[in-house]
Order: sequence, then structure tokens, then C-alpha cells
Amino acid sequence: MDYIREIAEAMSANHAAVMIGAGFSKNADKISSTDKWFKNWNELSDVFYDTVYGNAGPGKEYNSSLRLAQEVEITVGRPKLEDILKEAIPDEDYAPSEVYTKLMELPWRDVFTTNYDTLLERAADKVSKRRYNVVVNQEDLVNSNDAPRILKLHGSFPSQRPFIITEEDYRTYPIKFAAMVNTVQQSLLENVFCMIGFSCEDPNFLNWIGWIHDNLGKSSSQKIYMISVNHIAEAKQKLLFDKNIIVVDLQELLPEEEISKRLMIFFERLNKLIEEKEKKDQWFDFSTIEISAGNSFEEKTKKLKILNESYPGWIFLPWKMKYKVNKVLEELENKRYFFRETEKLEDTSYSIQIEYMYEYVKFLNIAGRPIILQTVEKFWNILDKYEKKEKKIEYKIQYIYLQLLRAFRELADWEKYDLCRGKIQEAILKYEEKQFLYANDWWMQMYRFEDINLIELLNKWDLIQEDLYWRMIKSCMYAMAGEAIKGEQILVEILPKIRKQLVRNSKDEYLCSMEECIVSLLNFIRQGNWLVNSDTELENCIQKGDVRWWEENETYCSHLNEKDNKKAETSVQTNYDLSVTYTSYVGKNNSKIYYALDYLRFLEQTGHPFRIQMVTNMKGFQRVIESLYLYYPHWCLIQMVIAQNDKELDVLFGRNKLSGMTQKQVDDCIREYLKALELVSKNIKPENSNWSMSIYDNSAKILPQIISRLCYKCSSVMLDRILDYMLILCSSNVRDNFKGINKILEGVCNAYTEEEQGERIEKILMFPIKTNERRTYYDPINYLEWPKEKYKINNDLYDNIMVQIRHLIENGKSQEKSDALQRLIVLAQLIQLRQNDEEYLYQCLEKEQTSEHQYILYHINKERYKLNDDVILEETIRLIEQDSDEKCCSEHTGSYRELIDILPDLQSDVIDYERIFSAMTKLIRTNIHWKKNLSIEFKIEERSNQSYRIAIDLLLLKIKEKKKRISIKEKKAIKEYFQMLQDYYVDSNVLGFIGKVMPEKLEEPLKKSNLKKDIYIDMEEKLWLYSEDDIKLLQIFYLEISRIKININKMKRFHDFSKSVYQMIIYKIINTEISNIMPGLRLLYALVVNNVIVEKEAKVLFINLPKLMKNTTIKVNDSEKEALHKLNCRREICIIASEYYKKGKRDGNILEWMELTKNTDEFVEIRNIKFE
Repeated sequence: MDYIREIAEAMSANHAAVMIGAGFSKNADKISSTDKWFKNWNELSDVFYDTVYGNAGPGKEYNSSLRLAQEVEITVGRPKLEDILKEAIPDEDYAPSEVYTKLMELPWRDVFTTNYDTLLERAADKVSKRRYNVVVNQEDLVNSNDAPRILKLHGSFPSQRPFIITEEDYRTYPIKFAAMVNTVQQSLLENVFCMIGFSCEDPNFLNWIGWIHDNLGKSSSQKIYMISVNHIAEAKQKLLFDKNIIVVDLQELLPEEEISKRLMIFFERLNKLIEEKEKKDQWFDFSTIEISAGNSFEEKTKKLKILNESYPGWIFLPWKMKYKVNKVLEELENKRYFFRETEKLEDTSYSIQIEYMYEYVKFLNIAGRPIILQTVEKFWNILDKYEKKEKKIEYKIQYIYLQLLRAFRELADWEKYDLCRGKIQEAILKYEEKQFLYANDWWMQMYRFEDINLIELLNKWDLIQEDLYWRMIKSCMYAMAGEAIKGEQILVEILPKIRKQLVRNSKDEYLCSMEECIVSLLNFIRQGNWLVNSDTELENCIQKGDVRWWEENETYCSHLNEKDNKKAETSVQTNYDLSVTYTSYVGKNNSKIYYALDYLRFLEQTGHPFRIQMVTNMKGFQRVIESLYLYYPHWCLIQMVIAQNDKELDVLFGRNKLSGMTQKQVDDCIREYLKALELVSKNIKPENSNWSMSIYDNSAKILPQIISRLCYKCSSVMLDRILDYMLILCSSNVRDNFKGINKILEGVCNAYTEEEQGERIEKILMFPIKTNERRTYYDPINYLEWPKEKYKINNDLYDNIMVQIRHLIENGKSQEKSDALQRLIVLAQLIQLRQNDEEYLYQCLEKEQTSEHQYILYHINKERYKLNDDVILEETIRLIEQDSDEKCCSEHTGSYRELIDILPDLQSDVIDYERIFSAMTKLIRTNIHWKKNLSIEFKIEERSNQSYRIAIDLLLLKIKEKKKRISIKEKKAIKEYFQMLQDYYVDSNVLGFIGKVMPEKLEEPLKKSNLKKDIYIDMEEKLWLYSEDDIKLLQIFYLEISRIKININKMKRFHDFSKSVYQMIIYKIINTEISNIMPGLRLLYALVVNNVIVEKEAKVLFINLPKLMKNTTIKVNDSEKEALHKLNCRREICIIASEYYKKGKRDGNILEWMELTKNTDEFVEIRNIKFE
């Protein structure tokens, strides 16, 4: 029976072929009244003998059948020989019996036969579940292997000649029919081979066996089974065994059965074993396993044990099995029995608890499903209660601890991880579990950024040669740690070993899935290291199983990326802590969460990270992070690092998430990430600055960007620690390996108050001057605010900096000169330069001869470079005229801000109003043309806003200087500009007002005005109809009034109108959703700084300040866009409150906002607002 089972397993693997001999024809059914029968070789030899010799021959015992056939051909000719064969084999008088049908229903790879009859072909026609290609000659072999074949090796009735029968036929067969011989040879090499219908004396049998022995040898071919319905003597069986032929003696197995039934039973047993194997491959049928939440834990344990023991052996659970497994897990976790369930796991006996937990975690391991937090906590508490452990269950306890250990790693609960690790006794573990532990500890070291050499840990990992799985995992780890070549070498070594086993059993689930993973990982590594492997061909799997790694990967990704029909259920979020564990629980119906968990486990089990060097597998990455960040924040962070993907950082480190953290928690996070950053800097090489060769290189691209986000909430003590380490890092030879250093420095400098910046100015000046090639580092002094009073620094430091600056300006490359000059320019704003250094700066800037440098000179020393304002004015008008070309949108990245900045210092009589307003009219006309182009929408809007500011400033200058006359040409140009601007802002009510009132002079009494209608009354009537554009335009208008230093209080009519605007905007603010409030807040600020306050409405605002504080409080479940908007609104309200405070308002709610700035858990944008 063992031999029959081996044949069945080979059939299941599609690696079994059969050769049918003459004896099998005895099983055919007679369909006519003929008295003919299928002659055996002895009977056929008698006919040959009688044809040649009659009664006068030398004796039949001296002649072989093939020699006699040769003599027949020589004596009476080939036609007569063929006639004898047709007479001896009455093909048309017989039909295939049920035995034939049973034979052909079996899943043979190929069916070979030396018979001439057509019984096999006719039997195949009766089989509905299989299709056979019939090959009767060599030409038929072409394109025949798309289905199992019936190969007629010796010819076929009625007319496919030659019929191989004579000695000469056999001698020349390998030459004349080489293609047929090669086909048989290949089949013998690849398949288990069965021979049915042959006797030991059969000439065909003897010739083919001799050929196999001579050409292939005993060790080269697969097993050959000779199926015999009659007993074969033991001596002959041994002789055959020496030729690699195993006799399956059906008479010995079935002595009671008739000869005719033995083959039928043999075929039925094969079919039954194949069906059992197919059922095993399908693992289980959920309807028959009958597992239910209502079962007792003892029953659940028994059923889980059956599932675990019957698992076919894939190293990852195929997606086709997910539905079944999910149904089991749903039943195990089903809560519908909650109120009527009498049994709880904690109430059962300790042995039942252990047995259930063991089978449960084992099943989850098979299913590739991480253990969720509530289950981890329950199992941990059960194990923790019992001190005494029974020896017979100690191994199972250890196995449970192993699975919990991995869960604690995934949850980043390092305290529990260390406790659990201490409970594991390696001496009790089997080899497989020891390797699991070693791998888990390696992952833990990487997850925790421990200061341990990951490569050295892998070098010490001692695996036996027969271990293929853990060597594959080891190769993945090598590749991630930066030793891709070592990883590739391991895979190249183990792949042939897998394939050698696959040749014998191509449908073995474990071997098939192993080959899939190894080939996929090998290609992954080779493509990642493209500099070395640019010419290397990719591997392909030799097996054709139905479990393909990339198909499984694609299926996971497609399910992850499906649109959600409803929001996932989540529990209340509390104490979001990036360095520890988020304590949310996963709900039952969150399929995306489970898909994401299973996908991460699938990648880890198969040794496929999201990225190896330059190659990524990112289709499912985003949805994994989005699905899991609430429950597994650190696991998600590690995946971001592995993938070197910073696009999802806001999911973990956005303002929404940081809002739920205290300053202490943020400080703790930074402390850990600085420690990690220090480890990374030790393990990266300067030459890899442009490439990511390891997990350390990936970390260098991600960790700085995380720290830069945390800067906006941490303490000043932690800011100092960051600054200290950044100085060390930026002065090292691996600075350029890091991405986001500039973001850290910007964040640190922005987080310091102006006073704190001054206290640290000397340290900041110690940073390198030079920008790196990839612009990932800038001199941090560029991020400092310009103080009201310049700082004083140490003389030695001053001298050292000036030496560096002069050296780079005079001897450096182009970028170095630019960086050094930029530092000197900023230094002139920060510290008091010595006179010789100041003159040196002037000389350097004067050499440049650009409008930008003229502008800088003007700002540094307005008195000395007063004439530069003409240059700036002329250059800006030229730029506006350049931007007015409708044929093409200019691409310059500059703006008109240089002119805007100096306008308060200009005299109106030096400005050609007609020219500049005409130029701006053309600009707005061009902007209307380009406005609908979304790709340049922001640029067009910014240019229009800046031209509007220039227009307001120019008119305010006239008012400020009390120049009562505006020429007719100037009025015309101004009017045309505002009309064109009205066309740009189609629905604006404000522009018509400003365009009419400003030229008439704001301070002129209404009765003396040339206006035909009271424009103020008209505007007040339309106040509540103002669009968002109107509010923005009014805000700009009032801010420019403040900047030009126009006193609104001296313009009674305009001041009264402004009060009406104030009243309107207060009520808009308190009655508008927070999502639309920002334009109103900005306008309110512009009014308050102009001292436009109405007491009644001010009190209404103050009453609503607590509501505004509540509405601008960021929640953890806000989107990042919502969080940023709330923070901007909160900041704007706080600034407005500070302005009221500075104007003497001491309302209790104003004081609450002042207290808010002292709250250390607020973001620095709030904390740095000054009320005093």
C-alpha cells in the first residue's frame, strides 16, 4: 500500500506517467460474435513460427519473438507480417471496458503504449473530466503537451506504420524515432513511471528496461513501478529491483480477488488516495468542521487541533484559504453569545486554558494573523497567574510565550517584551522555535534601534544545512542590513536544493511556496542592487502551482485599496504616545485592519520588505499605514523607515496626532529618536549619500523629518539637545546622508523665541556655512528672526567666522561664494559688524549689480543707498511689464515684494503713477487670461494681490503727503486699473468703493466730494453681502493703511464706515463655522491694529472667546488639513487677543487666551505669542 500511496502522491503532483503493454488488452470487452482474442507474445510467436517453419523447424524454444518476426518479414514480406499482427490483435471486434475508463480517468501526465490497438483512444473519448492529445507519430509531438497525451510508441492501427515488431525495428528505433525516445527519456527523468500489462518475458518490456538501464542508469531516473496482476517470483523481483523497477504484486495484495477485478480495485484505490490528497490541499471544509462560538473551549481546542494538524504546509496562507480561515476566526471571536455564554476561558481549568491558547495561537500563526491587543492581554494575564507549570505542557506554554513575544514587538510594548523574553527557556524549544526566537530578537533590535551590530548578529546565526526557510529569512535580513550580496548568495545556494526536491514532488505545498518566495526575493534583491546586477537575468519558478507570490501580493493590495463602504469602527482614542503603544482595540468588522495586519505578516513570513535598496513594493503601503496607525503606531513607523516613505509621516506625526500628546511625551519621543539618529549616523557610509543600501540609510531619510515635526511641541531643554546633536551631525562626514536636517534646524529656530535665539546665537553661528549639493542643509542663521537690537558675540568667534566668510567669498566655488555672502548679509541684520567688515559687505554687494543686491544694500543702509529705491522701482515696473505678455506666462519665481517693502519710504512725486498703473492694468488683463490655468493659479493670484497692494500703497502715499492734486491722466489710469481688477474679482463690492473713494481722498468731507452718491451708505448697505474675496481685499487694504501709518481716527466718515465693517465681521466670526472663519479673523486683526474697535461688538467677541478656544482645539481624529486650519485659526485669535490686551483690554476671556500661551502642551506657534 505504501507503493500505491507514492504513486497517488505523484499523480496529485502531476508527476506520474504510465506505459501500457499488450497484456492490458485482455481487459477489453468483446462486441462481436467473433472467436478471435488478443494473443499474448507466446501465442503470437507460435503464429510467426508456423508461418516460417511449419512443422519442420528447429524448435520454438530456441527463437525469440522479435527474431521470429524478423524471419517472417524476410520469408513472406512485410505486408504479410502486418496482416498477421492485425489478425492476432482484433481491434475492431473489442471495445474498452470499465477498467480502461478507470485507467484513463486517473490524472496521468502522459500515457505511453507499445500496443497497436485503439482501445486507449476510445476509452479516452468516454472520459469527460480529462482531455488527451493522441500522438501516433513524431510529427504529432509538436505542440502536443498542452494536455496529457496518449503516445503510440510502436505504431497504431489501422494504418500508422511502421509497426515496431522485428529485431531490426528495435535496433534502428532510437535513430529513426529519436523524438519519441527523447520524450520517453524525459518522462522517465521527471515522473514516477508505471508499467501495466507487461510480463517479465514480454519482449517490449525487456527491450525498454534494457534501454533505460543502459541510457539512464539506476540513480538518474525516478522510481519505476511494474504493476502485475499475477505473482512474480521473489528472485525476479530482486532482479528487477536492481534495475530500479519496483514490482507491485496485486495478487499478493488482493489474493482473494479475481484477476479481472484486481486492476479495477487498484485504480479505485489510487483514485481514492488522490481525492484524499486534494481534500487535504483544500485543507478543510468550513461546513464540516462545525466550529462555533457556542462550543465549549474544550470542543474549540479539539477542532483547532484538527485544523492545525491537517494544514497542508504552505509557508504563507494562500488568499484562496482566507475566507475559510476568517470564518473560523469570526466564530471564535463572535460576540453574539456574550450574554448567554456560561463559560469563559478564565473559568476553565488551567490545562484547558493552555491547550486552547496553544492551539489558538498556532492557528493564528498558520493563518498569518497577528494576535490583537485584547487577546494578547488576556493570554498574558492567564499565564502570569500560574507559577507552577506542569512538565507535560511546558513546551506548549513556551510556544504561547513565543507568539506573545512577537505580538509585543508588533505592539512595541517593550516592557512586556522584555518580561516575556525572560520567561522563554530556550532549552525546551525545538529547532524551529529556536530559529523563530532568534529572528524575532533580530527584528526587535532593529525595531528598537538598539546599538547592536545587526550584521554581526546574522553572522552568528547558526543554521543547519537542511534548513531552507530560515536561511531565506536570513538572506532578507542581510539585504535589509546592507549586505545584499550575502543575502543573494544564500538564496542562490538554497534554490537548487528546493528545485531538486520539486522535481520529485512538484505539488508539495511547502516546496512550491518556498520556491515562489525564494525566486521572488532573489529577483527583488538583484533588481535592488542594479549597479552590480544590471546584466543579471531574473529567475523564474520551475513549478506551475496555483500559489504565486506576486499574485498573492497583488490580491492583498487590491483588497486593501478597495473603496470603503463605511468608516471603520474605532474605540475612543486616549494618550497617543508614539514611543510606547496606542491602546485602541480592533473591532470585529474592520476587515481593512485585518487585511493590513495579515499583509504585514505575509511580507515578514516570506522575507519581503516594502523596499530593498532601490526597488520597492508599495501598492498596499499607504492603506496599511492608514488602517493600522491608531493601533500599531510604532510598527507603522518601522514600515515607513523600511519603505523610506515620508509621504505618510503626517498620519503618525501630524499636528492632529501631536495635539494629543503632552510636552513631556514629546520630549520622551525626541530623546528616543535622537538616540536612534546617533545609532544611524554610526552605521552609514558617506559614499552612500545618494543611495539607500540598508535600513540605516533609510532611517537617515526618515528620522530627521520626524524630529522636525516634534520640535513644534517640545520643551526648550529638548530643543537645546536637538541643536547640540545637529551641530555634531552637520559637522560630520555623513551629514549629506540625512534628509530633513534643514527641516529640523528650521523647526528648532522657529520654536525658539527671539530672546532664546539671541541666547544661542553663538552656537548657531558655529554651524557650517556651505549648503550641500542636494539642498538638504542650509545655514541655520537663515531661519533666525532679525532682532530689534543686534546681538553681541564673542570676539574670537567673530574673527573666526569672518576669516571663513572672506576665504570662501574670495577662493570658493560659485555656491560657496553665494553661501558665504548670504551669511554675511544675515549677520549684518543680527550682529553689529565692524566697520571694515561692513565696508567689505557693501563692496561685495555692489559688485553683483543686480536688483536683488541693490535691494539688500538699501535695507542694510537706507541713508547710504537712498538712490537704490529708483533702481528697485524701475526693475519692478519692468518685471510687471514682462509678466503682462498674454502669449506666454513668465516663469520667474520672483515677485514685486521688494517694491512693496520700500514703498512706505518713497515720495509720491518720484513715481510715475500713470506708467505704473497702466502697467498693472495690463498685468491684470493678462492674469484674467491665465486665471483658469490651474497649474499656475497660485502664481497668478499672488501677482494680482501684490499689484493691488502696490496700488493701495501708492494712493495712500498721496494721502499721507496731503498731495491734493491727482492729474487727469493719473485718475484715468487709476480708474482703468480698478475696473480691470473688478473684472478679475468678478463678484467684488469692495473694489468699486476703493477705486472711487481713494482718488477723492479719504479725509475730504463728503459734502465737498465730487461723488454723485454717498458711496459710504451704499457700501454699508452691502456689508452683509461681502464675498470672501471682498473680505480678503478689505484685509489687505487695512493692513496697508497700518503699514503706511495712516491714522483712520482722523478720517471721520471713513472711520465710521470702518466701525460698520468691524461690527459686521464680529458677527460673521461668531456665527461662521470654524472651517470658514480665517478670512474674517484676518480682517478683524487688520481693523484692531488700526484701532478700529466698537465696544459693544468687542464685548460680544470676548463672550465668544471660550467657544472659539474650544472650536480651535485640535482633536486626534481630525484630519491633518483640519488640524492645520484649526491651529492657524487658534494662532490668529490668540494674536488678536494679544492686540486687545496691548490696547488695555483685561476681559477675563482675554486673560484666558494669555494663559493659553503659557501652557507647555500647546504648540510653539501659540506659546511664542507675546501679550506683554
